[in-house]
Amino acid sequence: MADIAKYLPLSQRPPADESAANADWRGHLVATLTATADLLATLTPEQWEAQSLCAGWRVRDVAGHLVWRVGSPTRELVGGGIRAGFDGRLVTPHRVVDVLSRAAAEAEPAELVARIRDIAAAKASGVGRHGISELAEAVVHGYDLAHPLGLALPVAATASGAVALRRSLTAPTEIKAVVRTRTLVAADAGWRVGHGPELTGTAEGVVLFLFGRLQP
Repeated sequence: MADIAKYLPLSQRPPADESAANADWRGHLVATLTATADLLATLTPEQWEAQSLCAGWRVRDVAGHLVWRVGSPTRELVGGGIRAGFDGRLVTPHRVVDVLSRAAAEAEPAELVARIRDIAAAKASGVGRHGISELAEAVVHGYDLAHPLGLALPVAATASGAVALRRSLTAPTEIKAVVRTRTLVAADAGWRVGHGPELTGTAEGVVLFLFGRLQP
């Protein structure tokens, strides 16, 4: 199977020329956002209100989070968080994210879909952030809303693998403990992360495990 590390700079692969390596994940970010908008456009009103994999968040709230987190310009993203933090109700970063995401989620479903499409178009034209952090937001939260509905979100193997590899290096201790002793294999995407005996699953399943959504 392909080692996804070859797509990333500064990986642990054998030394080689890194001159072509960069942090531009624009194409995969655009594709994932577009696929998410396409999926959301098919949902019934009941599905929009269904529970997502994010604790306490409906599918609608996850869509709102994508609009706020991925779509906001950096200055607005930081400024909005600072302003929200001065609200007496907001005492933790998690609470700030929750309130701002829910506020964005109050838009009508058709507007949320249109805003995600607009964000994808802006990213495609080179506007805004398009690094691995934004790709991770799009991939993980796309899975968050698709998985509990029993729907498949198409994500490129390179995109899911890059997100998984990054998370394996930055995950909480309990997740790192797993990838230090087991190799998590995405059989449908041709990549693997970790060391030791193999645990085989899907790219979606591995990513969701690494982000604490599902058990291996």
